[in-house]
Amino acid sequence: MVTFNGVNVVQGRFPNNEVDYTSASRLMNTCRSPFEFPYWSIFKVVFENNEDLFNLQVVKKWCDEAFPNHWSKLEIDFFPYGQMDRDTGSHLFSLKFVAEIINSLRFTHVEICDPHSNVLSALLKNCHIKYPVKPFLETAMYHSEDGKLPYDLIFYPDNGAAKKYSEIINFPYRFGNKKRDLKTGEIISYEIIAEEEDIKDKRILIVDDICAGGRTFREATAALRKMGAKKVDLYITHMMPQSKDFYNSSGDGLIDEIHTADTLKIFSEKKIIEIDLSGH
Repeated sequence: MVTFNGVNVVQGRFPNNEVDYTSASRLMNTCRSPFEFPYWSIFKVVFENNEDLFNLQVVKKWCDEAFPNHWSKLEIDFFPYGQMDRDTGSHLFSLKFVAEIINSLRFTHVEICDPHSNVLSALLKNCHIKYPVKPFLETAMYHSEDGKLPYDLIFYPDNGAAKKYSEIINFPYRFGNKKRDLKTGEIISYEIIAEEEDIKDKRILIVDDICAGGRTFREATAALRKMGAKKVDLYITHMMPQSKDFYNSSGDGLIDEIHTADTLKIFSEKKIIEIDLSGH
């Protein structure tokens, strides 16, 4: 879904399945006067499929024509193709080309949440990154009895997550390693890089950016439980649609609580914590 100043840019479809875009007059009415400050045109994308990228291009081009020299902001919490951040031989380096499409639209400011790697911030112009895990942790501290984080340890499911988040979250942590079958992608084994005394009787929060099927988090939680973890919660920024069963089952009952910023807006359950992303 794409919105322009809060209005959905798609109002329906024509009989031949072409998009019927919201009228220019209605979109125009959402805009501030050029004499007011800030004079922003704010686009927001909640990614559902590739059509959103096309719709964004069409309406941004209309906006450029209607409001020359305006300031335009794009908010796209989940940036599509973020995991395709290099040419692997078996996958196209598609992130590069999607970033080029966004750059060609010449937004004054592009705001994204928790990219999979720093490749995106290197490719994307005028990029500002937010990490929803920060306000989540602040909220957890605010609601705790002693004003401290209600965990003894942060756990990262792999070295990549540890490298990224340890620069953002100043808190004791440990991490794990997984081995995959390169042909099938299945996890063969999972190892906790920690001593038993680091884990036993500890309240642990697993932190990562993306959850698809949840297999990694099941394996990590099972390994932490085996080492004596007292409590294991999970924080994920981007929950994919195929993670619903994992989410609703709390990882087959292994995980105490799952928290998410729900950037794709696919959940409505009361377990979702509303996280204020403004200013972070």
